[in-house]
Amino acid sequence: MRWLAGLDRQRHERRDARRRRPGRRAPRHARRAGGRPPGWCRRAPRTPLPGGRRPMRATVVKLVTFATVCVLVLVVLANTMLNSTEGTTRTYAADFTSVSGLRVGDDVRAAGVRVGRVDGIELVGGDTARVRVSVGEGQRLTDTTGMVIRYQNLLGQRYLALLPGRERGTALEPGSVVPTSRTSAGFDLTALLNGFEPLFETLRPEDVNQLAESVVKVLQGEGGTVESLLDETATLTRNLADKDAVVTDVLTHLTPVLENLVDREDDLTATVGELRALMTGLAEQRTTIGESIDGISELSRVTADLVEDTRPDVARVTTALRTTAALFADNMGELQTMLAAVPTATGAFARPMSYGTWLNMYICNLGVEVGGELINLGSTDGPYSEVCR
Repeated sequence: MRWLAGLDRQRHERRDARRRRPGRRAPRHARRAGGRPPGWCRRAPRTPLPGGRRPMRATVVKLVTFATVCVLVLVVLANTMLNSTEGTTRTYAADFTSVSGLRVGDDVRAAGVRVGRVDGIELVGGDTARVRVSVGEGQRLTDTTGMVIRYQNLLGQRYLALLPGRERGTALEPGSVVPTSRTSAGFDLTALLNGFEPLFETLRPEDVNQLAESVVKVLQGEGGTVESLLDETATLTRNLADKDAVVTDVLTHLTPVLENLVDREDDLTATVGELRALMTGLAEQRTTIGESIDGISELSRVTADLVEDTRPDVARVTTALRTTAALFADNMGELQTMLAAVPTATGAFARPMSYGTWLNMYICNLGVEVGGELINLGSTDGPYSEVCR
């Protein structure tokens, strides 16, 4: 900052030199009679602060602001990259036969909700991967809880899913290890896509595009016939038939997928059995379901008839309500006066009644006619009760 102070000092020196230049006109008050000498009106040159303190202060403020913004950005980035879990956590471990695609810092989720993170992955025993996870204190693991590695998105990012057991189970102590019998590497989508790789390499994009274009044209009636479509389909399938070696490679590459399904034989069997039981129950209740559908149809018809029958009455009541509202609006002043007089009237009525039964009243019939409609405000028995006969 010394050069700033030097520039400021040079600027003041040049200004002082211009003031001391010979032949310079004196100030106006110096030309007057009895005026003060010209030197009286001159200001003393402003001495710059040592080291250029004023520019230095602005620079320091800017530097501190920039540093603060950088620190905040770094904190946000660090929090995002660390993917830490808020609050107190508990640490557990789980053994997997394969953790392909799982990384340190990936989410641990229960029912789709993030409850922790993956803290570490290490090899144990040569063929087993041990995954250390930390979950929130409110998320308890039991001896029936399972863990499955699943895909988080199409980019291949994974997460560790916690699956509740069929039974309640006993809570695990922090640091416990979940065995491989209750863990699964999940379905390997990469292996499935790699299995179809030979087929994708054999098919020519031109043939597939031509077939798709022909299908669209035939369906839209823009030329071409079904015969030509079948010819192109036959050509494509003949080309595939000539590639029996490729089909064999596809089946070979799909073998790991099929083996994975074989390992899930019990789960598949249970799923098929439950689906069969569901379909059997629906088949047994088909009569009841059909009757329910018929009943719903009849209910809809009756409801429609009811609405149709009551529509004139509803329209008439709506018109009467509109008329009533208009009457209330037109007589708002009288209504306010009447309501204001109600406390006085009830007080005057209550005073004689407080000393005895001097006045007995029984309303047999009280009604208000609005828009041609009579609204009965009296007793529910009406004028035909025994007292009013």
